[in-house]
Amino acid sequence: MAPSSHRYALEALNPDGFLALRSLGAAEGPDDFVCDYANPAAELLLGEGLVGPPLIASRPALAGMHAPWMATLVTGARTEHAFSVGEGESARQVRARSVRMEDGCLAVWLADITEEARFVVEADAFEERMSAYVECMPDAFLALDGGFRVRHLNRTAEKLFGLSRDELMGRVLWSAYEEEPESTLRRQLQRALSTGRTVEFEECLPTPKLHVRVTAVPSARGLLVYVADITQRRRSEDSLRRTSALFTAVLQGCTDAIYTKDLAGRYTRINPAGARLMGKTVDEVLGHTDAELWPDEARHTAAHDREVLAFRHTFTYEEVQRGPKQRVWLSTKGVLKDDTGAVFGLFGISRDITDRKAMEEALRRNEARMLQALSAASLTLFDLRLPEGTLHWERNAAALFGQAELPVEEALGTFLSRVHPEDRLGVAERLARCAEAPGEVVLDYRVLMADGHVRRQALRARSRAEDGRIGRVLGVLADITHRAPGATGVIQAA
Repeated sequence: MAPSSHRYALEALNPDGFLALRSLGAAEGPDDFVCDYANPAAELLLGEGLVGPPLIASRPALAGMHAPWMATLVTGARTEHAFSVGEGESARQVRARSVRMEDGCLAVWLADITEEARFVVEADAFEERMSAYVECMPDAFLALDGGFRVRHLNRTAEKLFGLSRDELMGRVLWSAYEEEPESTLRRQLQRALSTGRTVEFEECLPTPKLHVRVTAVPSARGLLVYVADITQRRRSEDSLRRTSALFTAVLQGCTDAIYTKDLAGRYTRINPAGARLMGKTVDEVLGHTDAELWPDEARHTAAHDREVLAFRHTFTYEEVQRGPKQRVWLSTKGVLKDDTGAVFGLFGISRDITDRKAMEEALRRNEARMLQALSAASLTLFDLRLPEGTLHWERNAAALFGQAELPVEEALGTFLSRVHPEDRLGVAERLARCAEAPGEVVLDYRVLMADGHVRRQALRARSRAEDGRIGRVLGVLADITHRAPGATGVIQAA
């Protein structure tokens, strides 16, 4: 006789399913179980009509539970197994726990573990993805336990420490390299573990010689340690520091004005020498434009800046700064570009050439006066360059040969072609001797004019040795046609 339902009154309130089963012996039919009692939760999981008919025969989804339930009845050992019911989206995962009761029947508790099973699957998938991500991380990753022993690491960590996974697993981290006593790494990891707070610091690993940035994150089982190799970055920073120091030294020591401007024309940097040449301090110049510093001359300077920015080339200009004392600057300007090639400003190097321009103007005036004086006296300079054999003439030389103009430079042979044929060989020989030894030479010879007339010229010159050889014959050439006649031909001063 089946047990009465009031025996399991408490199970009726159980949110988990409950079944009271007894075995059908072979004499009563196929080897199966019959359900004497099923609570509402069990009927919700497996469907109604559980009590009465052979259970497994009417519920094929339970076929896999026959063996463990029979084992529980025979041995009395508790069993726990899972099975699936339903199909598609309505499929459920059920966990069955079975116990043999005193009367030889079987008590089975059923729990819906669909969400739990899904979570386990998703957790496994997530763990697999995270494991793949950790392996592909560009930084080294290590998971340490409370004793700072390595319990997990990625491939980058193997490369960083130069040890295989098997060699690192289970080892205390700082035993993997030659650690200095009380190293930063040990102290900071101990601090992270003791305080439970994330720490970030930089360390130099002596073997191999690497600079690393370490981030240690406390976890329930120890520490998660991320190690980034910043050796190349540190080298770049050191190189940049040295370059910056060199640039600063050049900037501070240079006597020329060195400066930079932004796209609006404001000075963003200037060296002390540049500020002094402007008659101002560095602070008085920075942040200001040329229009604010010297309005009268800013138009030309701004035009040059715009040209440099428009063509993105380096140009050199002469810029005049008027005032109580006019100054002339020789300025070289170019563009500043960032890593992407975008222009963000310009640089300039300006040299005060006021004194040089004044000297050049004085030389120009002196040269003009000298040429006027030579022309008035029917004189010109005779400048023979050796060993090229070329003559350089001043502008007033053409009149001495009855020509409208002469080239600035001509071959010695062209000059000799104007000398009278009877005097030509002597002049050529004396000039040739000038190339052999330094000394003074005086020549008196005739020349043929373009109109056929003959005129007399006198050359007084001195040959000069440079670096062990004769480089030039330099002197004065005069027209002496109207002077008292003397012996014609070539003569040499005593």
